[in-house]
Amino acid sequence: MSVRGTINAAATEARERWAPGPAPESAGTVHRAARAAQIITVVVIGVVALVGILIFDQVRDAVPESALEDDTGDPNQFGDSVDSLMEGFGGAMELIPIVLLVTVAALVIATVQRMRTNGA
Repeated sequence: MSVRGTINAAATEARERWAPGPAPESAGTVHRAARAAQIITVVVIGVVALVGILIFDQVRDAVPESALEDDTGDPNQFGDSVDSLMEGFGGAMELIPIVLLVTVAALVIATVQRMRTNGA
C-alpha cells in the first residue's frame, strides 16, 4: 500500500468515526462532546458566579460597620473605598446573566442549525 493509500484510509476511518452522519443519532463524537462542553460551560459560569457572590457577601459582612465610618457617622476613606468596590462588583455581576444568555443562545442556534442540516 502506498503512502497516499494509507493517508486516504486513515482519513476515511477518521471521517467515519468522528464526523457526524445524516441522522441526529449518528452525530460524531466531536459534535456530541462540543454540545456537552457548552452545557457544562453554562453550568460552570453559573456556579462560579454564585460562589463569587457568596464569598464577596461573606467578606463584606465580616467588615465591622464601625470601621467604615468616622466618629460623626460619615463614611471615612475605607468606607468610601468599600462603597466604590461594591458598586464596581455590582456592575460586573450585571454581566453574568448576559454571558449566560449568549452561551445558551449559541447552544440553541447550534442545535437548530444541526436540525436543519440533518433534515435537508
